[in-house]
Amino acid sequence: MKRRDFRLLASKTVRTNRVFRVDDEKWRAPDGKTFRRDTIVHPGAVAILPMTAKGTYLFIRQFRAAARGWLLEIPAGTLEAGESPLACARRELVEEVGFAARKWRKLGSIFVAPGYTTEVIHIFQARELLPCFAEQDEDEHIETVELTRRQVADAVKRGRIRDGKSVSAVHLAGIR
Repeated sequence: MKRRDFRLLASKTVRTNRVFRVDDEKWRAPDGKTFRRDTIVHPGAVAILPMTAKGTYLFIRQFRAAARGWLLEIPAGTLEAGESPLACARRELVEEVGFAARKWRKLGSIFVAPGYTTEVIHIFQARELLPCFAEQDEDEHIETVELTRRQVADAVKRGRIRDGKSVSAVHLAGIR
């Protein structure tokens, strides 16, 4: 099949909130047929895999309403307008686990769910951590959990760590 372009014909915002908006979109396929999609337009986010001087990793246990429970995951957050992914990662690491980092390495980027959202998460590894205090967001209830490399790998295998950004970060970092 020859690749041809899809064309966005119309887009109307049907809902907005503090983080994203939902657009009702009309598209034309290469064969000329049109179709509609609702797309969640998101500014993007970051996720951080913090590694301590001991070689352990800092995860957070956080209640996630959409998951209907508590998840064990890496620190993460949404990009603010005009903010670079690295600046956001630095801010979120301090806000969520109370550390700054001297060394940063980008591990990669992932689409969250490209079937319905534009959200891309930029994944970083943070090393040489230094204590640094900041207030948590008022709607966040976070507990920091320190895990060894073996515990991280085991938690992924057993489904204790199961959100996409955290599993992706573990694999991108080569934790097995």
